[in-house]
Amino acid sequence: MTNRTASPSPIAVRFWGVRGSVPSPITPAALEAKVLAALAMGQERPLPPKGDPEALKAWAREHLPFAARSTFGGNTTCVEVRCGDELLVLDMGTGIRELGMALMPQTLKDRGIRGTILQSHVHWDHIQGYPFWPQLYMPRGAFDNHFSFFGGKEWDRSLEDALRGQMNAPMFPVDHRELEKTALRMSFDTVWDGRVITLPSASGDIRILCRKLNHPQETYGYRIEHRGAVVAFCTDHEPYAGIHRPLVELAKDADLFITDCQYTFHEYTGASGGVQKLGWGHSYPEYIAEVAQLAKARTVVTTHHDPTANDGHVVNIAAAVGRLSGVRTVPAHEGLLLTV
Repeated sequence: MTNRTASPSPIAVRFWGVRGSVPSPITPAALEAKVLAALAMGQERPLPPKGDPEALKAWAREHLPFAARSTFGGNTTCVEVRCGDELLVLDMGTGIRELGMALMPQTLKDRGIRGTILQSHVHWDHIQGYPFWPQLYMPRGAFDNHFSFFGGKEWDRSLEDALRGQMNAPMFPVDHRELEKTALRMSFDTVWDGRVITLPSASGDIRILCRKLNHPQETYGYRIEHRGAVVAFCTDHEPYAGIHRPLVELAKDADLFITDCQYTFHEYTGASGGVQKLGWGHSYPEYIAEVAQLAKARTVVTTHHDPTANDGHVVNIAAAVGRLSGVRTVPAHEGLLLTV
């Protein structure tokens, strides 16, 4: 049994869910605005000949910025990480359904799949995709799916209990106990602040550092090291009383610093006229820029976009981080693939 074709890079990262708090599909009004804007630009620049879809796609990519021709996506947090032929999944927001569907051809071919889940915390937006993960429901005997789950130890309930709880009747039609009849074998382990997890791999061991972040209830960031490459996954964190040194440690010299940056500073403080967000556990560009500079991160990837943020606002937040830090900054969108 194998996973999908191993990445030739030390680490490959693909985003399947990039929103925070609640899923936020694009609205009909926003979609219409994108279409109208594209049509307006088409009037200014000649379109390619009719009947050539590849030429039309090339035209759109040349003349329309990403936020005008596409969208960042509405699924909540889920990130796929490939270290050689090893599969790691960061959080189980609604994006894990999309990941599961993408993995299904290989799962069917190999009669099963294996991997590791690194769970930052169990707030609903980070686990609500779990009951819709298609690999959960494949028949035992015909398939052998095996995932190891890692999560915090100071939650009121364990990770396993939290996952079971959200499927309790009458909130969900399938009881978690029914999954004991399926092909997915699950093992659960706990993480704590400073724990180092070592996962063996044919291409070299994978080292994972776990550090606690500033967020309501216990939340962890993960630093993944493999063959000299470093990816830091730091969703859901807030400055509180200043620079959080464990966050800097996670992001130190990281090739990719994947980070929560949900608000602007004025949104965070309430100066923009909305509800003050202090204590909600999320960050803003000025703070992320300072952390990126201190950590000497090579690339910042902003994620956990606010559900009220339109695509243009997501772009502006990432641009602010890049401008303030001098570090290359990329706003995460569903389907984005980055390799290091």
